[in-house]
Amino acid sequence: MSRQYLPVQPPLQHGCAEAIVVLGFPSTRDDRLSTVQRYRTRVAVRSRDRKAGRSVLVFTGRSRGRGRNRRSESAVMAEYAIDALGVDPADVVLEEEAENTWENIRRTVPLIEGFAVVKIASNIIHARRGRRYLHEQAPHLAARLRPAADHRIGELWYLKPFLGVSVLLRR
Repeated sequence: MSRQYLPVQPPLQHGCAEAIVVLGFPSTRDDRLSTVQRYRTRVAVRSRDRKAGRSVLVFTGRSRGRGRNRRSESAVMAEYAIDALGVDPADVVLEEEAENTWENIRRTVPLIEGFAVVKIASNIIHARRGRRYLHEQAPHLAARLRPAADHRIGELWYLKPFLGVSVLLRR
């Protein structure tokens, strides 16, 4: 299932630029990184291809207005990528207006136009939905899709069933 909506592509050519879209998820009530945000950010970072000339992480998702600071989901995840995972701030782009997965994709399309490779980072089922939305909204960009490193055996085993069901219910 995790390879649905992925075109058959030749191996990545050395030096191609890639964009990895990190789909948003709500932060904790006090604007701290949630477990799911941590997971999605790690998926994005480990999905970066060493052959890529440039690998940009596009974090998407707005603030739900619940926390004291009311920072956007994308800002919380980007901060984790930079501070804890060592991502260069120059390789981070924020999209802070999207309220759902459809908007995550719609609002990131202009930000990823110039990239030869596009990846979507989330859990397997949610990333599949993001790829489907990209096919519907921007087929020319969907032709550039590559798989993200979104699955590791045993990782978040206790959350994956719930994430899968919640994503399927929101189709």
